[in-house]
Amino acid sequence: MLYLLGGAARSGKTIIAQRLLKERCIPYFCIDYFVSALEQGAPELGILGESPTLSKAGELWTLLKPLLVNIIEVEPHYLVEGDTLLPGKVVELRGIYPSDVRICFLGYPRLTPEEKMKEIRQFGGSVNDWIQEHTDDYILELTAEMVDFSQYLQRECQEHNVQFFDTSRQFLQSVDQAFNYLREGISP
Repeated sequence: MLYLLGGAARSGKTIIAQRLLKERCIPYFCIDYFVSALEQGAPELGILGESPTLSKAGELWTLLKPLLVNIIEVEPHYLVEGDTLLPGKVVELRGIYPSDVRICFLGYPRLTPEEKMKEIRQFGGSVNDWIQEHTDDYILELTAEMVDFSQYLQRECQEHNVQFFDTSRQFLQSVDQAFNYLREGISP
Protein backbone atom coordinates (compact mmCIF):
# COMPACT_ATOMS: atom_id res chain seq x y z
CA MET A 1 0.00 0.00 0.00
CA LEU A 2 1.27 3.44 -0.92
CA TYR A 3 -0.03 6.20 1.32
CA LEU A 4 0.03 9.64 -0.25
CA LEU A 5 -0.26 12.54 2.15
CA GLY A 6 -0.39 15.91 0.48
CA GLY A 7 -1.19 19.36 1.71
CA ALA A 8 -0.09 22.84 2.50
CA ALA A 9 3.16 23.50 4.31
CA ARG A 10 2.69 23.41 8.09
CA SER A 11 -0.61 21.51 7.92
CA GLY A 12 0.46 18.41 9.90
CA LYS A 13 1.83 16.06 7.24
CA THR A 14 5.14 15.34 8.97
CA ILE A 15 3.41 14.79 12.32
CA ILE A 16 1.28 12.07 10.71
CA ALA A 17 4.23 10.55 8.84
CA GLN A 18 6.33 10.35 12.01
CA ARG A 19 3.42 8.87 13.94
CA LEU A 20 2.83 6.16 11.30
CA LEU A 21 6.53 5.34 11.44
CA LYS A 22 6.53 5.12 15.22
CA GLU A 23 3.22 3.32 15.74
CA ARG A 24 3.00 1.18 12.58
CA CYS A 25 6.62 0.99 11.36
CA ILE A 26 5.64 2.48 8.01
CA PRO A 27 8.61 4.28 6.47
CA TYR A 28 8.06 7.60 4.82
CA PHE A 29 9.70 9.88 2.34
CA CYS A 30 9.32 13.64 2.29
CA ILE A 31 9.19 15.00 -1.25
CA ASP A 32 11.08 18.10 -0.05
CA TYR A 33 14.21 15.91 -0.03
CA PHE A 34 13.61 14.98 -3.66
CA VAL A 35 13.13 18.65 -4.58
CA SER A 36 16.37 19.58 -2.80
CA ALA A 37 18.25 16.80 -4.60
CA LEU A 38 16.95 17.96 -7.98
CA GLU A 39 17.67 21.60 -7.21
CA GLN A 40 21.27 20.84 -6.25
CA GLY A 41 22.01 17.84 -8.46
CA ALA A 42 20.13 18.75 -11.62
CA PRO A 43 19.77 22.55 -11.68
CA GLU A 44 19.16 22.43 -15.43
CA LEU A 45 15.65 21.09 -14.64
CA GLY A 46 14.78 24.40 -12.97
CA ILE A 47 12.94 22.78 -10.05
CA LEU A 48 13.50 25.07 -7.08
CA GLY A 49 12.36 24.61 -3.51
CA GLU A 50 11.37 28.27 -3.27
CA SER A 51 9.20 28.18 -6.41
CA PRO A 52 5.44 28.66 -6.03
CA THR A 53 3.94 25.35 -4.96
CA LEU A 54 1.54 24.82 -7.88
CA SER A 55 4.13 25.43 -10.59
CA LYS A 56 6.71 23.31 -8.75
CA ALA A 57 4.19 20.48 -8.38
CA GLY A 58 3.37 20.55 -12.08
CA GLU A 59 7.04 20.42 -13.07
CA LEU A 60 7.81 17.67 -10.58
CA TRP A 61 5.00 15.24 -11.46
CA THR A 62 6.68 13.67 -14.54
CA LEU A 63 9.64 12.73 -12.32
CA LEU A 64 7.66 11.86 -9.22
CA LYS A 65 5.08 9.57 -10.83
CA PRO A 66 7.57 6.82 -11.88
CA LEU A 67 9.11 6.95 -8.40
CA LEU A 68 5.69 6.42 -6.82
CA VAL A 69 4.85 3.59 -9.23
CA ASN A 70 8.10 1.88 -8.26
CA ILE A 71 7.23 2.19 -4.57
CA ILE A 72 3.75 0.72 -5.20
CA GLU A 73 5.22 -2.23 -7.06
CA VAL A 74 8.08 -2.93 -4.63
CA GLU A 75 7.21 -1.84 -1.09
CA PRO A 76 4.56 -3.49 1.11
CA HIS A 77 3.75 -0.22 2.94
CA TYR A 78 5.24 3.21 2.34
CA LEU A 79 4.13 6.78 2.91
CA VAL A 80 5.13 9.69 0.70
CA GLU A 81 4.29 13.17 1.90
CA GLY A 82 4.69 16.63 0.51
CA ASP A 83 3.11 19.85 -0.58
CA THR A 84 3.85 19.11 -4.23
CA LEU A 85 1.33 16.28 -4.45
CA LEU A 86 -1.82 17.41 -6.23
CA PRO A 87 -5.22 15.67 -6.10
CA GLY A 88 -5.71 15.79 -9.87
CA LYS A 89 -2.37 14.05 -10.41
CA VAL A 90 -2.34 11.42 -7.66
CA VAL A 91 -5.78 10.09 -8.61
CA GLU A 92 -4.06 8.75 -11.73
CA LEU A 93 -2.27 6.27 -9.47
CA ARG A 94 -5.46 5.39 -7.62
CA GLY A 95 -7.04 4.68 -11.00
CA ILE A 96 -4.22 2.31 -12.01
CA TYR A 97 -3.73 0.71 -8.56
CA PRO A 98 -7.14 1.08 -6.87
CA SER A 99 -6.44 -1.26 -3.95
CA ASP A 100 -2.81 -0.19 -3.46
CA VAL A 101 -3.08 3.58 -2.99
CA ARG A 102 -4.64 5.53 -0.11
CA ILE A 103 -4.70 9.32 -0.43
CA CYS A 104 -5.56 12.29 1.71
CA PHE A 105 -4.75 15.98 1.87
CA LEU A 106 -4.47 18.52 4.68
CA GLY A 107 -4.87 22.25 4.63
CA TYR A 108 -6.13 25.31 6.46
CA PRO A 109 -8.52 27.06 4.08
CA ARG A 110 -10.38 28.94 6.82
CA LEU A 111 -7.41 30.64 8.48
CA THR A 112 -6.06 34.07 7.68
CA PRO A 113 -2.33 34.28 6.94
CA GLU A 114 -1.91 36.20 10.21
CA GLU A 115 -3.61 33.44 12.23
CA LYS A 116 -1.42 30.77 10.65
CA MET A 117 1.75 32.79 11.22
CA LYS A 118 0.83 33.13 14.89
CA GLU A 119 0.39 29.33 15.13
CA ILE A 120 3.73 28.75 13.42
CA ARG A 121 5.53 31.06 15.81
CA GLN A 122 3.75 29.62 18.83
CA PHE A 123 4.15 25.91 18.07
CA GLY A 124 7.23 25.82 15.84
CA GLY A 125 10.79 25.21 16.89
CA SER A 126 11.22 21.46 16.58
CA VAL A 127 14.47 19.97 15.32
CA ASN A 128 15.27 21.13 11.76
CA ASP A 129 12.44 23.65 11.81
CA TRP A 130 13.65 25.72 8.87
CA ILE A 131 10.88 28.26 9.22
CA GLN A 132 12.27 29.63 12.49
CA GLU A 133 15.14 31.18 10.54
CA HIS A 134 12.82 33.50 8.59
CA THR A 135 11.33 36.91 9.27
CA ASP A 136 7.67 37.52 9.96
CA ASP A 137 7.33 39.19 6.54
CA TYR A 138 8.58 36.03 4.84
CA ILE A 139 6.31 33.81 6.97
CA LEU A 140 3.31 36.02 6.25
CA GLU A 141 3.96 35.81 2.50
CA LEU A 142 4.34 32.02 2.74
CA THR A 143 1.19 31.57 4.82
CA ALA A 144 -0.82 33.73 2.39
CA GLU A 145 0.29 31.43 -0.44
CA MET A 146 -0.50 28.35 1.65
CA VAL A 147 -3.99 29.55 2.63
CA ASP A 148 -4.74 30.05 -1.07
CA PHE A 149 -3.20 26.66 -1.82
CA SER A 150 -5.32 25.05 0.94
CA GLN A 151 -8.46 26.47 -0.66
CA TYR A 152 -7.31 25.12 -4.03
CA LEU A 153 -6.64 21.67 -2.52
CA GLN A 154 -10.03 21.58 -0.84
CA ARG A 155 -11.77 22.30 -4.17
CA GLU A 156 -9.61 19.79 -6.06
CA CYS A 157 -10.18 17.07 -3.46
CA GLN A 158 -13.91 17.57 -3.73
CA GLU A 159 -13.75 17.45 -7.53
CA HIS A 160 -11.63 14.27 -7.58
CA ASN A 161 -13.31 12.50 -4.65
CA VAL A 162 -10.20 12.60 -2.46
CA GLN A 163 -10.32 12.93 1.32
CA PHE A 164 -9.45 16.43 2.62
CA PHE A 165 -8.87 17.27 6.29
CA ASP A 166 -9.25 20.89 7.32
CA THR A 167 -6.72 21.73 10.03
CA SER A 168 -7.85 25.38 10.28
CA ARG A 169 -9.48 24.85 13.67
CA GLN A 170 -8.88 22.02 16.14
CA PHE A 171 -5.55 21.24 14.53
CA LEU A 172 -4.68 18.17 16.62
CA GLN A 173 -8.12 16.58 16.24
CA SER A 174 -7.97 17.07 12.47
CA VAL A 175 -4.48 15.57 12.33
CA ASP A 176 -5.76 12.60 14.37
CA GLN A 177 -8.64 12.14 11.92
CA ALA A 178 -6.24 12.12 8.97
CA PHE A 179 -3.96 9.67 10.79
CA ASN A 180 -6.91 7.34 11.49
CA TYR A 181 -8.07 7.60 7.88
CA LEU A 182 -4.67 6.48 6.61
CA ARG A 183 -4.39 3.82 9.31
CA GLU A 184 -7.69 2.27 8.20
CA GLY A 185 -5.90 1.12 5.06
CA ILE A 186 -3.21 -0.71 7.04
CA SER A 187 -3.70 -4.40 7.61
CA PRO A 188 -2.57 -5.60 11.07
